[in-house]
Amino acid sequence: MNWGVAIAVGSGASLDFLETAAIAYAVARSGYLREAIWGSVVGLGTVAIVAAVFGKGLQAIPLYGLQIVIGAILLWFGSGWVKKGIRRQVDGKRAGWLADDPLTAEGIDLEVQTQRFSRLNFIVMAKSAALEAFEVAVIVITVGLASQAWTEALGATLVALLGSATLVLLLHRYLRHLPDVLIKLGTGILLCTLGTFWLGEGLGLEWWLGDGAIVAIATLYSLLVTLTIVLLRRTNNSLNSQNDQSLT
Repeated sequence: MNWGVAIAVGSGASLDFLETAAIAYAVARSGYLREAIWGSVVGLGTVAIVAAVFGKGLQAIPLYGLQIVIGAILLWFGSGWVKKGIRRQVDGKRAGWLADDPLTAEGIDLEVQTQRFSRLNFIVMAKSAALEAFEVAVIVITVGLASQAWTEALGATLVALLGSATLVLLLHRYLRHLPDVLIKLGTGILLCTLGTFWLGEGLGLEWWLGDGAIVAIATLYSLLVTLTIVLLRRTNNSLNSQNDQSLT
């Protein structure tokens, strides 16, 4: 069992699926249950089919040729999550889909209430689901190809999908207590760690600790992120103090 792959894929997929489920729930509560359900199914299903075909074709490429590309993609993806997580942690902000009105927070406008099936609202929901599913597909394909731990990657994705839907349906009132920023930071660090490890292997680097280097890299990135957050908070506090003094 490759727990690193399962945790990285599962946590990343959970955040994306939770956002999709929260938006679908908000759309359904606005009076568009059918549009929310079918939009989610079509959006997620379309990306899943394309990803399955694309991922199968990539398996024919030699692993060492893929590791450099995969490592670079995961570093780019993970660093984006880390940067966003750092900004939110420093500013004390949270993801828009956790707001009281997730549709407004995410900039989603629905068609005026109608008795018939709203194709516009269906397209809006399908687009939102597809965008989140695309992020999941990138993570699953890249991590699965590099690690060859497809069982863990796909299994974690399925658990994340079912768990997210269940959580939103049964415990939607408690979603605001979810530590989404910390989860995003942790997932970003894991993706950067795996990306660094596989990029090094693709470039012919022999890690001194073998697979144990993953733990060392993750620890280093965690320390750097923590230090960055502390420094940025101090800088913000110093600037706020100077602004307050200038006003008085």
